Amino acid sequence: MAFKHGKDSKVYINQTDFSSYFNSIDVARTADVAESTTFGKDSKTYITGNKDGTFSVAGFFDATADATLQPLLGGSDMVLVLGVDGVDATDGCSFAKGNINNYGVSSAVGDIVATSLDIQADSGVYNGTVLENATVTATGNGTARDNTLSTANGGGAFLIVETASGTTPTIDVKITHSADDSTYVDLVTFTQATTTTAEVKTVSPNTTVNRYLKVEYTVGGTTPSFAVIVGFGRNN
Repeated sequence: MAFKHGKDSKVYINQTDFSSYFNSIDVARTADVAESTTFGKDSKTYITGNKDGTFSVAGFFDATADATLQPLLGGSDMVLVLGVDGVDATDGCSFAKGNINNYGVSSAVGDIVATSLDIQADSGVYNGTVLENATVTATGNGTARDNTLSTANGGGAFLIVETASGTTPTIDVKITHSADDSTYVDLVTFTQATTTTAEVKTVSPNTTVNRYLKVEYTVGGTTPSFAVIVGFGRNN
């Protein structure tokens, strides 16, 4: 058994690392349950419905962070990634796209001004693994990640481009999968990035995700350099 210490957690909102502003985060995954009890039953029966998820984040107020976070309230979908042990390759993570539905600031005499966020996931929260955390300067592949077996119900993927430099730099990132670590086919293709960005994409339920996953990069431009984090979560 290997426990994790919370001090190593990382929190990304879109392409920005906000870990230095927060000291608490809660992730909740839920599923609707509808009663299906009929006459003649001695005990109640239920069927499951839609899954859902939320993030609750708390920490300390900072004007720079506030200027980024406040405009997200009531805005379009944002990307949130939690790495419970960091966001290095093979680290566990939870991620979603969603919307801030509560942004709070709390000030008390004699204490640090606090801030809090509640984020409602759009299309659910995924639990998964960081596949790659790398600085990419040329076309190539990441390391094959072995799940030991395939799964049959799709999943979700995220891409964070934390930094980008060079002259007209471009990067195309995709996740491929394989049953034998030999022949790989495309599973997820992200939108081409030319600057910092973040994206979450879904793989439809009932889609087989093979045992091995690998990240592939196609890079263009003059002296391009991208800091990228890529992860995937299987629906089991």
